[in-house]
Amino acid sequence: MSIDAKRRTVSFAFIALLVLSVWWPSPIVSVNRLCCNAPLGIDELSFLGRESPAWDLAFWCVAGLFALLLLQDARDFSGVREELRGTRVKVTMAVAVAVAGAAAIVAIIWLSADAPITAWAERINSNELEDWIRLANRFGGGMNPVMIIAFFLIAGVAYSRRRWIGYAIRMALAGAAAGILVQLVKLLVGRTRPELWLGPFHHARASASSFPSGHTVGAFALAGVLIFNAESKSLRVIAVILAFAVALSRVLAFRHWTSDVAASAAIGLIVASTLRSPRN
Repeated sequence: MSIDAKRRTVSFAFIALLVLSVWWPSPIVSVNRLCCNAPLGIDELSFLGRESPAWDLAFWCVAGLFALLLLQDARDFSGVREELRGTRVKVTMAVAVAVAGAAAIVAIIWLSADAPITAWAERINSNELEDWIRLANRFGGGMNPVMIIAFFLIAGVAYSRRRWIGYAIRMALAGAAAGILVQLVKLLVGRTRPELWLGPFHHARASASSFPSGHTVGAFALAGVLIFNAESKSLRVIAVILAFAVALSRVLAFRHWTSDVAASAAIGLIVASTLRSPRN
């Protein structure tokens, strides 16, 4: 098998693993319902990284075997050190303009679109839509972002692809930096969530502040690294679709206002754009 064929096979295997992580532990619940009816302590609402650590361990054993198979012939880890040392933060005038433009757009959405879009989300709510929301939401929460970063790192080491290693390092840095920034803004703004039905301009000092969205900023920070760096157009398109799916799911689930996810998308993309690889 050629190296390109091996890479495609590994990519398909990772996609299968990612799909399983989104559904996990539903397969266990379904099998148990069909044959055993044993008390599991989990249900269809449980998902990876939340509420079921004992069952999560079973998934990570499968993921660990996948990682070991990839790394069995790996010998050179110097690419990790070189990419880490070479990654730089570059803040330009374009970044400042992007911040100002994003702030203006978020303000307009806050004033004119938050209430109507949340009202629209309430009108279209259905059981089928809630099933989609639950799945889309999982791409931005739990352990899925970590798994995506780990895949690029492990696959990059296994196949000596420094570009993939660079994606992983910049995803981790962008996700961490944007996440810290979001938590600071949450404390300062203290906006209540739509699910409390208090209106888009009601604020309260609460630990579960709505503005901005942590799920969305993580999704766009990771997607932003691929948008600004990936050679593959297909990879960039998939990253955009998944990030927008996470953002939309947060609005449709009444966990965030539209301006929350707009601000988060801007933060994630702007932070990702400031990280430069040694090749840029």
